[in-house]
Amino acid sequence: MQVLIVDPSEHGLPLGTASMLSEIGWQTTTAADFSAALDAARRQAIDAVIMSRPTGIAGTDGAGRAYDSLMRLIDGQRIATVLISDGAVRTDADAKTLVNVVAPDVSLAELRGRFAMIERYHSHFKQMETELRNMERLGKRLNDHFREVDQEMRLASRLQRDFLPDVEDPIGNAQFAAVYRPASWVSGDIFDIFRIDEEHTGFYVADAVGHGMAASLLTMFIRQTIVPKRVDGDRYTIFTPSETMVMLNDALADQSLPNCQFVTACYALLNHRTLTLQYARGGHPYPILTTTDGTVTELKTSGGLLGLFKDGKFPTFETQLQIGDKMLFFTDGVELAFQADESKQLDTAAYCRVFESLAHLPVREMVSEIDSRLDTETGSLNPRDDLTVVGLEILPG
Repeated sequence: MQVLIVDPSEHGLPLGTASMLSEIGWQTTTAADFSAALDAARRQAIDAVIMSRPTGIAGTDGAGRAYDSLMRLIDGQRIATVLISDGAVRTDADAKTLVNVVAPDVSLAELRGRFAMIERYHSHFKQMETELRNMERLGKRLNDHFREVDQEMRLASRLQRDFLPDVEDPIGNAQFAAVYRPASWVSGDIFDIFRIDEEHTGFYVADAVGHGMAASLLTMFIRQTIVPKRVDGDRYTIFTPSETMVMLNDALADQSLPNCQFVTACYALLNHRTLTLQYARGGHPYPILTTTDGTVTELKTSGGLLGLFKDGKFPTFETQLQIGDKMLFFTDGVELAFQADESKQLDTAAYCRVFESLAHLPVREMVSEIDSRLDTETGSLNPRDDLTVVGLEILPG
């Protein structure tokens, strides 16, 4: 270990200090003044310092400035120091300083004890400093990694939204509207709306269990798997909602998804000419029908979770729509919203009351108002689940 001996008064340290340090196995460097000590401390690794500070120096003179600089360096590098002084000591060190002030009449035996203590804890200090530097490097690497992940998640979120359909313009006599609110950057929810031919439009809402990257990747598989028709040469056959759901379920089951990984979905087929709506669901919340007279009804149908077993049954149901009727399809994140108090038991009918209160509005205004009300709900800044609502209204003509 290396100790720096600073003795500007030449006789400020107890006689035999250097010999005592050599006896206990320390390497020593001697500086005749504070300027030389400052230069030595900057050039080589110093483990401890012992020095005397004669009274009478001022911070404005050369010796005073050199002393102040040396004390700042000692404090900054956390060097254990024994300072022999018989007066007040001017230092920028805080309460955690390693500078220990002793009286001029200190004995060699006491100095030996103090340096023995420094030696005892020196290795621990060095190890802690090494670990601290390693943690600082690790922290920088983690910050860089988190920054990269954040950029990638932002890109993934933008790409996922780019796959969503444009619902601004009506499709024939059907006006659609949608709310899409991921719980994080990316969502386990997905919806799509597509014209199949002049008479038919297909659409669906699906929810991969959970949220985040794993669920969002599964939504891309759902989007590629749902096929509304089979083309044979110049002819085609439109699949029923039941057939579409069966194909989706079997494709998911073939992937042998991890335990507890499943999908819920509701697929619908609208005939623009007859205004019949066929639909099938698998483990998904029931769609809601709002008629022109203000009646709000859940369309209850059977159908289990998707992706667990092959050969599932997802029967097709049909309802006759009229001009002005509205339909709402949504994911289970809606059931967690509109809670008056999250600390109480879940109010599973809260969202139904909200939908009913907005039933008189056109579907675009209705869905927009749902979106606005979600912003005022408790937990809207940290939602518990992804949330998607797709609305349909039958227009005149």
